[in-house]
Amino acid sequence: MGSPNSHLSATFFERRFRSRDRDETQAHLAGHYGRVDLGRRFSGFAEHVVGDDRFLLADAAMLGELRCVVDPDVLLISTGTPGSGWEVGDETGSFAADPVIFQPGEQSVHRMSDTQGRAVAFRVPALTRTARLLYAQDDLELRFDGPLPVNARRSAYWLAALEVARREWRSGALSNDSMRATTYRQLALAALETFRLVGDRRELRVSAERRARVFRVGAQFLRDHAGTPITIEDAALAAGASTGELVLAFRSHSDGLGPTAYLRRSRLNGAHDQLSSTPVTVRAVAEQWGFSSEAVFVRHYRAEYGADPVGSGA
Repeated sequence: MGSPNSHLSATFFERRFRSRDRDETQAHLAGHYGRVDLGRRFSGFAEHVVGDDRFLLADAAMLGELRCVVDPDVLLISTGTPGSGWEVGDETGSFAADPVIFQPGEQSVHRMSDTQGRAVAFRVPALTRTARLLYAQDDLELRFDGPLPVNARRSAYWLAALEVARREWRSGALSNDSMRATTYRQLALAALETFRLVGDRRELRVSAERRARVFRVGAQFLRDHAGTPITIEDAALAAGASTGELVLAFRSHSDGLGPTAYLRRSRLNGAHDQLSSTPVTVRAVAEQWGFSSEAVFVRHYRAEYGADPVGSGA
């Protein structure tokens, strides 16, 4: 499946195309994917694409034959059903065998014959930022060492992450900014784990594992102690990291939430549960969960839940 480059935009989009007309389909595919040849046997083509300025998801179905020469300006990961195949350099394969990554600067040939294809495209700047945060390398140049996954286990990992993303897509959740950010992060981390990056692999692995551990321990500490007067420095100490390292770990693992915002959300969740189950005033809850005033608590609560908190009691 080709590279749907022109669909990438600054905000959420969703687009569908379906046609049994050869000329209409040829014009659509040429406009979005490059050099496309429809075979003599053609019955129809359908495509559904969603995404934003970081990534997109695409499904396509081909009734008939198609050959597409792709020179992507995005990082494209494709899979498909039997009847689909690819060529890049001296390597060839079937989209039905393993997910395949195609990179800018590497021309590839994609073939579809009575088959379905699925693709995820990442904008290079977005995935580069994620990789630099994950591996703590500000000068990392994003380049993958070949088109195939590291091994069968990583291949299965990508397919599982893709299925989760497609479930969210089918439910309509990707129109929500927060859910889309979560889906991007999960797919981005899966891509970086599934395909081997060029560079010091051991160093990258150790860096990623440490950052994941710092986030996991720090986040657990903030959740467990949200009702006490803790600081972000306390969480960093619990994770065996500096405050700066904790902040970077959250940026790469927590949908863009820093540790301060994560702690505030944990406190809001605790306050919300308490208001829902206990006869208590809003002021008392605000004080108990560490907010500087009732007004500050109400403002943050409203932003999180879309309504003012409701208390009871004296």
